[in-house]
Amino acid sequence: MRLEYIILIVLMGIVTYITRVSFLVFFNNKNISKVLNRSLKYIPASILAALIFPGVFAPSGNLDMAITNPYIGASGITIISVLLSKNSAFSIVLGIVSLVLLRKFI
Repeated sequence: MRLEYIILIVLMGIVTYITRVSFLVFFNNKNISKVLNRSLKYIPASILAALIFPGVFAPSGNLDMAITNPYIGASGITIISVLLSKNSAFSIVLGIVSLVLLRKFI
């Protein structure tokens, strides 16, 4: 591996570490307002949605909202399974199986 890549990886690690530690150092003894605290609770769900939605609605890089998009069907089946069963492992397996079957038959 070239030295430039190693230096770049180390610098990226340092920047990541500094941004994570800065919140602990600067906001350790501070009280956060209720509005900010309530807003911060939505960050994990919004990050998860930002990671999942492009793969579901644009699997080939272009927006695909057609009924023949197997990712939309498998996502719908998985969401319904999570809401009804509350079992994450079962829902993940069901989502994978439904995606494989939909890709094969659609």
